[in-house]
Amino acid sequence: MKWYNWTLLPISLVYWIITSTRNLLFEIGIFKQNKFNIAIVGVGNITVGGTGKTPHSQYISKLLQKNFKIAVLSKGYGRKTKEFKYVNIDSNCYDVGDEPLQMKKNLPKEIVAVDHKRANGINRIMKEHPEVNCIILDDAFQHRTVKIGYNILLYDYNNPIYKDWMMPVGLLRESKFGIKRADCIVISKCPENLTLEESNRIEKKLKFTKEVFFSKIIYDKIVSLNGNKTIEKSYLKKVLLVTGIANSSPIIEYLENLNIQFKHLKYNDHFQYQKKDINKIIDNYKREKNELIILTTEKDAQKMKEFEELSKFPVYYLKVSIDFIRNKDKFEEKIIKYVKAHS
Repeated sequence: MKWYNWTLLPISLVYWIITSTRNLLFEIGIFKQNKFNIAIVGVGNITVGGTGKTPHSQYISKLLQKNFKIAVLSKGYGRKTKEFKYVNIDSNCYDVGDEPLQMKKNLPKEIVAVDHKRANGINRIMKEHPEVNCIILDDAFQHRTVKIGYNILLYDYNNPIYKDWMMPVGLLRESKFGIKRADCIVISKCPENLTLEESNRIEKKLKFTKEVFFSKIIYDKIVSLNGNKTIEKSYLKKVLLVTGIANSSPIIEYLENLNIQFKHLKYNDHFQYQKKDINKIIDNYKREKNELIILTTEKDAQKMKEFEELSKFPVYYLKVSIDFIRNKDKFEEKIIKYVKAHS
């Protein structure tokens, strides 16, 4: 923790009082929760910043779509609209959000929708698609107005909850005691060589009485911006890396492990690219005569596809998925059992 963050401690205290009071009012029933006669699986986090909610939501969706008719509902963070919208393959990310659009392209046969008011979104889906028997709520851990049936809480292995503080001193959106609302915790972005001994040590520090699972990032392949071709990792020697995500450390580590040289243009999470930003990317690429490709994230690619100027350049993105380090079957069994019982 940087020393100057502690000067923000009074603000963190106020924020803790507000969020704790709000949670208490939900717990004692003064603030009402909307309950639905359908299986609702929530995927969220308790900290700001990327924990891998979208790839985990995709993993769960692909697991459940084998036996159930699912729909994914998100707020659509970063979009310019607020009302309910269905996400289509050809939707504009500025209308529906970059992550929901990414989700739809990875789940083309499933219903993906966005709504700032989740209860309204659930009602719309249930009314217009009565065949749906499970709704996956993306980024909804703090969205208390909906009663979530199976609540999955994610946190980044590199930013443990038990060492963190409330915003703005730390990254916590609410008190760490909020983890008790979760039905399970998934610690994401773990190293592949995570030992059972370290897993047990982390669980002991968490003091969480239900299941804790550990997942890792998998960079599947490198895909062209238009999706027509892929390239082998062994082909890459040098790239211009462009990211607009909360935490680009895993990508940087991935490139370093492959001994790939890179220049990094880093933007804020959910960055809304403008023409001047695209021109800056192109100018940087031209300046580096030995750059093989422009490499970005799957989330950023949804926005970059809107710019025709980039079609003349070798722009690729890293396709991401997740997998579990251990107890994968147990995780899947828990979710399937819940949905089966409530669908």
